[in-house]
Amino acid sequence: MPRAVVPATSTTVSVAVAPHAFNPVATSRAHRATVTVETTVDGVLSIEVVTGTGVALATLRAPAQTTAGLPIVVRWAGTGVSDGTYGIRATLVDTAGATSDSVTPVIVDSASPRIVVAAATPERTARGPVTVDVSTTDRSGLSRAVLTVTNQIGTRLGTVRMPIQADSSHATLSWNLRLRKRLLLPGVYHLSVAGADGAGNPATSNSRILLVDRAVTNTVLYSYRGVGRVIGLAFDDCVSGQAWLSIIKSFKLAKAHTTFFCNGVNVRAYPQAARATLAAGDTIGSHTWSHPQMPTLSSAAQASQIQGDKDIWWQVAKASPMPFFRPPYGLHNATTDAVAGSKGFAYSVLWDVDPSDYLYPAPAVLVEKVTSHARAGSIVVMHVNANTAATVPALIAALRRNGLEPKSLDEMFGVAAYLAPQPR
Repeated sequence: MPRAVVPATSTTVSVAVAPHAFNPVATSRAHRATVTVETTVDGVLSIEVVTGTGVALATLRAPAQTTAGLPIVVRWAGTGVSDGTYGIRATLVDTAGATSDSVTPVIVDSASPRIVVAAATPERTARGPVTVDVSTTDRSGLSRAVLTVTNQIGTRLGTVRMPIQADSSHATLSWNLRLRKRLLLPGVYHLSVAGADGAGNPATSNSRILLVDRAVTNTVLYSYRGVGRVIGLAFDDCVSGQAWLSIIKSFKLAKAHTTFFCNGVNVRAYPQAARATLAAGDTIGSHTWSHPQMPTLSSAAQASQIQGDKDIWWQVAKASPMPFFRPPYGLHNATTDAVAGSKGFAYSVLWDVDPSDYLYPAPAVLVEKVTSHARAGSIVVMHVNANTAATVPALIAALRRNGLEPKSLDEMFGVAAYLAPQPR
């Protein structure tokens, strides 16, 4: 290990360096150090860069006369030196011939920090708070750390600044689950940290999962107006893994996203398709475990149907269908709505367009049934089967010709899907 630079101070000469760390090869950030030297007596002043052993590497000011109280400013670009800690040494020989030195460390750091986020504590919570801890072993330490919160498909929901500890190697935040002063709704969230070291080198950390799960008030929706000329195509059941993957591929090729309300039994049967859905950035919602008529069941049985779907998504993909729920057949009663809310589903999403694709109409007929009834903000109920899957590319094209852009529920709702409503 190179010998550390030992700071030295003198009553007759002072050295200030800003910034304390810099990256010589940076283009948009601080890429040199500004050195300000001031003396309290007249004399001959020299300024140089030295190693921890006192070896001079560069001369910033050759010996020259200086006047007491008159600041001398020089700059060091760090050219040709490797990353490390160096000293800026100012040497003053006063008029009596006495010599005094002051040495101030400066760090050359061209490497991005490695920022590591520990698992949130606790990893499952209802309302928080949770503790988020960040560490780095970077040469110049952390100067900035911002917690970034995304939903499970990577949509950024907001950020929270994290306090840096005194030693610059850690940042710790006790977070109350609030973004924009609003509490996170139930769901799975990914936490990462964007930060920079003392030299301004940026980095992004690993990601950690946070599961928020608590009872909420459930709201039943049939469409989502006021979001422009967009339309939500939502596919139910997922009884065919092949058709499910085909629909995902069609939307990916069309550079669009959609929503899947799959039954838990089918998520269990087709885990590859389940994970592919999230990887593609498509929205998932709960459609119960096995597609019963919910109002015919007891409250406990309805709760079991919804919980089973939540559990399998977590097991298969570390994901959650919260906050979107769709009751099978669109059948629900007050008990269904209350149970859905108790299980963390803020929205029961029904539809205002039903082309009856489960009857396997010809592709042209299916397209016409959707396009003739769809309006801006409409939600269309469809099903994962081979006939519908084959029709998806033509349907997307037809909707776009009509000026309607297919969007997932996440895209239609935006950040509002994951933040509690503003208090009134």
